[in-house]
Amino acid sequence: MCDPVSIGVTALAVATSTAQVVSQAKAAKAQTKAILNQREVMLEENRRAASAELFDRSREARREAARIRTAAGEAGLSLTSGSVEAMLMDSAMQQELAGDRTLANYESRNRATNAEAESMLSHVQKPTALGAGLTIAGSAAEAYIGSPSGKKLSRKYIDRA
Repeated sequence: MCDPVSIGVTALAVATSTAQVVSQAKAAKAQTKAILNQREVMLEENRRAASAELFDRSREARREAARIRTAAGEAGLSLTSGSVEAMLMDSAMQQELAGDRTLANYESRNRATNAEAESMLSHVQKPTALGAGLTIAGSAAEAYIGSPSGKKLSRKYIDRA
C-alpha cells in the first residue's frame, strides 16, 4: 500500500514541521526571557533613581535645618524657641512630603514597567500542543496526498464518487 518514496516524503514533512514547531517554541522562550530581563533592569533603574532622590532630599533637608539653626544662633534666638522649632518642623514636614511623593512616583513607575512587560509578553507567539500536533499532522497528510501512493488513493476515491 505504501511505497518507500511516500514514506520518505511523509517522514521528511513531519520532521520539517516538527523542527519548525520546536524552533517557534525556542524563539518564544527566548523572547519571554528577554522581556523579563528588560523588566528587571527597568525596575532596578527605578529603585536606584528613587533611592538617589530620597538621599538628595534628605541631605538638602539637613542643610536647611543647619541654616535655620545657624541663623537662629546668629540672631541670638534660643534653638528651643517656638518660631525656630516651627521652622525646623516645617522643614522636616516638607522633607517627609517630598519623600512620600518620591515613593509614590517610584511605585507608579514600577506599575507602568510591569504593565509594559505584561503587554509585551501577551504578544509572544507560543505554539500550543494542539496547534503543534495539527501542524505536524497537516504536513504529513499533505505530503502523503502528494506522494505516488497518496495519488493512487485519491484517484481510487474520486473514481468511486
